[in-house]
Formats: sequence, structure tokens, C-alpha cells
Amino acid sequence: MQKKFKKYLARLIEYSFYVFVFSFLWQTKLILRPASSNFNEISLYFSHFLLLLILIEFFVYKLRFRGEEEPVSPLWLTLAGLELGILFSFFFASDQWLSFYFYVLFLSGIALFYLLREGHAAYDCDDPGVDKVKIIYSFLASLFLQATLGIYQFLTQHAPANKYLGLALHDPNTLGTSVVEAVSGRWLRAYGGFDHPNIFGGVLAVALVISAYLLASRKVIRRKSDVVESLSLFIFHFVALFALFFSFSRAAWLATIVGWLVLCVVLALKRDAWIFGRFLVLMFFSAVMVLIVVIPYQDLCRVRIEATSRLENKSVTERLSYVQEAKELWSQNWVTGVGVGNYLLALEKKASVKKAAWDYQPVHNVFLLLGAESGIFTVLFFVSFLFILITKNRREVFAPALFATILVLMLFDHWLISLPFGIIFLFLILGLL
Repeated sequence: MQKKFKKYLARLIEYSFYVFVFSFLWQTKLILRPASSNFNEISLYFSHFLLLLILIEFFVYKLRFRGEEEPVSPLWLTLAGLELGILFSFFFASDQWLSFYFYVLFLSGIALFYLLREGHAAYDCDDPGVDKVKIIYSFLASLFLQATLGIYQFLTQHAPANKYLGLALHDPNTLGTSVVEAVSGRWLRAYGGFDHPNIFGGVLAVALVISAYLLASRKVIRRKSDVVESLSLFIFHFVALFALFFSFSRAAWLATIVGWLVLCVVLALKRDAWIFGRFLVLMFFSAVMVLIVVIPYQDLCRVRIEATSRLENKSVTERLSYVQEAKELWSQNWVTGVGVGNYLLALEKKASVKKAAWDYQPVHNVFLLLGAESGIFTVLFFVSFLFILITKNRREVFAPALFATILVLMLFDHWLISLPFGIIFLFLILGLL
């Protein structure tokens, strides 16, 4: 009876996790405390409930069926330091409810990372736990729907709202909507089901690195299911590639290119001519498909790359000013920070002239933002955690490429720690390395 219950609980955890990963990309939420900005809002997402259920199931399993205790590794010590640093900053926050909300999000992300990295140690050989390959396919399947939606949004220049799927209305003629402004007019950038095209593009960049590796590493096709799987991956890769282009996210474009270059080096060093050759062929076809879609929209590409138009100049100027604001705020609170999740509130409090809510934006750099919110020691623990994670022997083949992709996103954007989705997504991807 006990063995049967053990197997049932293990399977429940496994399939609950796949459902969580599939639903996680959709932003269905219950707003508990509205705010003028998404960054100051307190909400419960549908995926949060699923994650909480999975964590409860897992820790019940672990307590009920204890395995051998393992020594605490430096990786977990750095994560503990990160968690304590974020908790410490809570006591210096002006809005402690918001700070506590973000602390719980980080704690949930760390628990998710633990489940992915070390959770398998709680199972025996009969109950191996969650399968990373199935997690990746659940992620790609859900994102395929998002990518299709993003392509539809750009081609129709309309992004309809749907409260059940967490979709907001986006109109290119409305101020505040993310657009590319060219001689031909204001063009709506693809949002998918996310809050901003940069988030959509960043998630696609991660997925395109994974799909490139999966397609290149498939050696033998023996069954019909292998054919279906390969064809599905191939279709996903190019649909995601088009959606990435229509997001017009420069950081995501750069992250994808860097991730592919690192993956190219990794595969070349493995000296498997078959895999490396398949990867080069895939990159060739990817370049051809991008060229085909660039030609009709070359004026929009030129605007985004040259950054000489009014909106592009404004974007670059604002990003530089955000860096200066973050440095000033960090220098005044370099040990404690202003409190996790309280960056924009601190900016508003510090400003000599009152501005509109949307004029306050986080600095587009995860490390600067984390330092300003939680202090220097939290940043040091976070950097140490990333260093140990990527230098550990036990990692996936695609880990360096995926890490490079995430690193570019962290250096040029903020959503990975400034929004609830970003925090969980960051630890989900790091857990797959």
C-alpha cells in the first residue's frame, strides 16, 4: 500500500509540473492590490496556485519518504545568501507589503529551482521524478500558441483583450503601446500573451536556443513518433523565429544571436560532425527565412537597428538616464538597498518633480536593479550563484548557450526580476541548465 501511494504521489507531482509549465506562460491573474504600474501591483497568477500545489506535493513526498541526506554544496549556500539578502532589504522598504510579495516570489523561484536541480534525489529509481525533456516540450508547446498569437497581432496590427487568458488590448494608435515608428506609420510590435514585446522576445530567444539544440542533436529517426516530433520541432523553430522578428526586441535579437554563437562553439568542441553539420544547415535555413521576412519590413528593421527616429532616440536616452538613476539610488543605499520590489517607489519619492506613473521605469539591467533594491551583498551572492551554476560539472550540453542568452537579457532588460513572471521564469530556466 505504501509503495503504491509513493508511486501515485510521484506521478502526481510529475504531471502537475507539466501542466504548470504549459500554463505558466499565460498571464491569467487575480489582482489583489491594483496599482498605476504593473511593477507595483500585487496579484496572484493561476500558475502560482499550481506551483504552490506542486511544492506541497513534493515536500510531502520528501518528508514521507526520506532519502539519504546530502552535504550542502556551495551552490545552495549562495542561494541562501541571496534569499537572506532579499529578506534583509524587506525591513528597509517603504511599502513592505509589496516587498514581502516579491520576497515570496523569489522564495518560490528558489524552491522551483531546487525541485528541478536536486528534487530527483528525493526519488528512487522506480520513481525518477520530473523529466526535463518533457518539461521543455511542455514549454515549447505552450509558447507555440503564444508565437502564433504574436504573428497574428503584428500582421493584423491588432491585439485583442481576453481576461481569461490574461491578454490586454493593445492599439498602435494609443500612446503607451509599444510600436515601431517609421515613415509608413506606427506599427504594433508583437506582444504574444505577455505584458511587453521585450518579454515576449526574451522568452522566444530562450526557446530558439533550445529548439536549435534539439533539432541538431536528433541523430536517428526510427519510428513515426520520431518523425512527428522532428517535424513539430522544425515548425516550432520557424514560427518562433518569425514571432521573434515581429517582437522587434533588440535585446532578444542579440540574445538569440549570442546564444546560437555559443551553441555553435559548444557543438564544434564536441567534435560530432553529424550534429555540428545539422546545426549549420539549420542556421543557414534560419538566416534565409529571416531574410525573406526582413525584405518587406526593411524600413522597420532599419529604424530599430540604426535608432535614429524620434521614438528610438527617446528609448536610448531614457535607458541611459535609468542607469544614472540606479547608480545614484544604489550609492545612497549600497548595503541595504531600498527594499525588494520598491525601486520605482524610491524613485518617485526621490524625484523633485512629480511625473506620471509610466515615466518611472526600472533600470534595464538586472544586476543594477538587484543592487539598488537589495544591496551589494545580495548582488555578490547572485553573481556567485550564477558562476557556480555554470561551472559545475553536472549540466546540460546546451547550458553555456542558454546561460549566455539569459545573461544578455539580464544585462539589457529588467523583467527577469522586476515582474512576477520574470522571477519564476528565470529560476525555471536556470533549473534546466
